[in-house]
Amino acid sequence: MTSPTLPNGARTGRLTYARSRLYLGITGVGTAVVATTCLLAFGIPSQGFSTSPEQSLSRSMLSLGLYFALLMVGFFLFDLVGGAWVVRRKDWAQLWLSRWLRGVAVQWAVWMVLALALMLTARAADTAAVIAVFAFGQVVLAAQRGRMARVIARMPVMPTPPSMVQAAQQAGLDPATLMVVDTPDEGFVGGWSGIAPDTLLVPLRWSALPAHALTAQLARRKAVAQSGAHRRGVLGAIAWNTAGFAAVLALTGATPATAAGIVTLAAGMTLWGFLGVLVLPTPSRAAVYATDAAAARQVGVSGVRTSIELLDRWQDDEPTRPVNVERIFHPVPGRANRLSRLAAPAPGGLGALHAHHLARHALWLGWGALSPMSRLVHCNVGRTALWAMLPGD
Repeated sequence: MTSPTLPNGARTGRLTYARSRLYLGITGVGTAVVATTCLLAFGIPSQGFSTSPEQSLSRSMLSLGLYFALLMVGFFLFDLVGGAWVVRRKDWAQLWLSRWLRGVAVQWAVWMVLALALMLTARAADTAAVIAVFAFGQVVLAAQRGRMARVIARMPVMPTPPSMVQAAQQAGLDPATLMVVDTPDEGFVGGWSGIAPDTLLVPLRWSALPAHALTAQLARRKAVAQSGAHRRGVLGAIAWNTAGFAAVLALTGATPATAAGIVTLAAGMTLWGFLGVLVLPTPSRAAVYATDAAAARQVGVSGVRTSIELLDRWQDDEPTRPVNVERIFHPVPGRANRLSRLAAPAPGGLGALHAHHLARHALWLGWGALSPMSRLVHCNVGRTALWAMLPGD
């Protein structure tokens, strides 16, 4: 287990760790956007895949399975750099590769199941039914987020340490809701599983936090559950992705009844996911500030401040950021901004406008849109433990 006192501004070469990952994410996301734009602009799906709904289901799915596998290989270099090089702790290459293979195998299987469901529905029913099946897939992924996190990256469930039981009780949280999991990735912060929060995944690493900081973090989780901010974040992400799917269907005229249509829709949803990366961080940051304030009112400012400082060092370790960098790329505000806002909280609380981790939920649910975008953003590229439950606050 890593000590909670990592050095500030850990560096990779001449760049800070955080900025190295940011540039990697920009490159990966940019590559996906350019590639999918070209794919749509030049009509490549209709040239490389069948446009006939009469093609046998087995042949359609075989071509899609090969295409999905090719995508995994195509983005391997970004995963390799982000998972084995620009990381806090470098594992043996064989260990990282086995984890990566497990993660991409799960994603490939999810894509195949959802592509099959969409294709069968499109061949038997109308567009409204196709959109309904897509939305249902979003709901299933949202409901199974915690379970999927443990399937994608094997995380054993551990007995709840006494320190966590005590901290949960002090935070007013039922210790029975905690599911303590062990993972070597210090960026994993867990979170509520499901749409209506009932199980809270917590990393075993948190047992190393000072008692008042651990209590503050669990108080934050309680606040987002009781206020409905977690539910709004999940439902908002489902609505965002479903609206995008309907828009892509209308704008492209594609149908998932064909292999070419599936590839076209996946490309369109990758661009929609990119739009979400740009616009959803702003409401997500507002929810983080409101959650900090809610926890501070319950357990005091000191614990919240300490938890912000220590957990940020386990993640980006970037005390300050340029305004535009934070506005565009970060749904979780920088450490200095959070501490400053904590010292002078804005009026109000976790009201109806706050949707906690809206941007993060939309990225995870992008798996249901057959989009690789969720794996290419800087916070989790190459780190399978963070593919379902992305780093957060």
